[in-house]
Amino acid sequence: MTLRLLTFMTFSFVLFNATAKVNEQPRAWTSTELHPNDQRWYSAPWPESDISYRLSPLTVAASAANTKDAIEINPTRRFQTIIGLGASLEHSTVYAIRKNKDRQQQRALLDALIDPVDGIGMNLFRISIGTSDFSDGTHARTPTDNDMGWYSFQDTPDSAFSIQRNIELGIVETLQMALEAGRQSNNPVRFVASPWSPPRWMREHNNMVQGGTLKRQFYAAYATYLRNFIEAYASQGIPVYAITLQNERQFEPPAYPGMVMSWQQERDLLIAVYENFHNVGGHYGETLDVKLWTLDHNFNYWQQAIAQIDSLKQMDKAHYLDGTAFHHYAGDSSAMAKVHQAHPDKDVIFTEGSVWGAGDKDLNRGFQAVIRHLRHWSTAYLSWVTMLPQQVDEANKGPYNKLGVVGPTMLIQHQGNSDNWYKTPEYWLMGQFSRFIQQGAVRIATTPVSVGKIENVAFENPDGSVVCLLSNAAGTARQISLSLGTRQWQVTVPAKSVTTVKWP
Repeated sequence: MTLRLLTFMTFSFVLFNATAKVNEQPRAWTSTELHPNDQRWYSAPWPESDISYRLSPLTVAASAANTKDAIEINPTRRFQTIIGLGASLEHSTVYAIRKNKDRQQQRALLDALIDPVDGIGMNLFRISIGTSDFSDGTHARTPTDNDMGWYSFQDTPDSAFSIQRNIELGIVETLQMALEAGRQSNNPVRFVASPWSPPRWMREHNNMVQGGTLKRQFYAAYATYLRNFIEAYASQGIPVYAITLQNERQFEPPAYPGMVMSWQQERDLLIAVYENFHNVGGHYGETLDVKLWTLDHNFNYWQQAIAQIDSLKQMDKAHYLDGTAFHHYAGDSSAMAKVHQAHPDKDVIFTEGSVWGAGDKDLNRGFQAVIRHLRHWSTAYLSWVTMLPQQVDEANKGPYNKLGVVGPTMLIQHQGNSDNWYKTPEYWLMGQFSRFIQQGAVRIATTPVSVGKIENVAFENPDGSVVCLLSNAAGTARQISLSLGTRQWQVTVPAKSVTTVKWP
């Protein structure tokens, strides 16, 4: 048999196998909203049975060709690769996970987040480097903490770097358990870390709250501080996949740690951090394999992101940067597509936001927005604050600790001495994404991207399965046709829902 014939037969088998797979009977699941962003989820929650659909199976039927309300899925047109989907494990969430529970109970809760069969398959979690706005509000360490519990890992220039505070708060143990849950469920967990502030002594006004910007003479020291964090967590068996350099670098909050940096300042800090992490010049030690992301702020700063990457390329340092991270509190996620179009060699990543319900008039506040983020080239989706206790200020003394100010989290811990916790509809809606889109999935083309109020996005997973997500923000159900391969299928998407269709 000639090599040409063997190659042709192998290629033909691959095509036949792929066509056979996509022509197999798909399955579908759906979840629906209930009283989205209602503060009563903290005080008088509705029973889970009131949520009409909770990752509930739907019927998918083969159908004849139909151009009306039809979506074509085309796996030959491929886009970004997914890093992961998940939420945050900042201190307020960790406090709620651990409250009144033994280790087995805490692990069961983490399994509900991470296990892709019995839970919802999250595999990417954002953690804070020191304090965040949802940090320990129960202990002040120094008078300059203003009794709010804000802290760093090195509170004075002469003190030793230490993550002991995070060990005492149970953060380190919880992250170790999350990694364990990922390993045992064959769903490896990754961590993205963000600082809300450098130590106070590195800032202009010697404070982490309204302390001014980072002093230029401390760029190298701050790079070492970040290295120390990576190495300290690694010594606890916790690898850090990526870091951002400053949470929301265009905002200095009046009531919690934060810091303003221009894109030029952040570029210069990036250079210092990269050269430290990669031992440029041979002064810093072992090379750290950690991705570096910048901005970590709202969509409306997309032009600054492009300018920063342009500048790095002019300096022949483009390889110092791995991606640009975005939040959704201003602007629209089409900004991520603009950054991608300008610099397709750099990732764009959605690192912070909270949504409730299937979708509404605000483009950023329903799960339909998550579909848009993914269509606009984001390689990840991270929800902010996964779990709080019913008494929302119990371990959070920042400004977002009042009912009506902080929205319902996916999981909520009962008040008092109870070890009980419950799920809000957002847990199930998030599961429509995180249970079915695997790490390493590649977004594939769909045409059109919306049919009425139904929007969609599709992926091919590393295991060869194909998933298509459909969000219905309308108040009525709608029948949709999906074509993949040589066959067409129909599914009725319930009102106010997110539905996932999966081909084996």
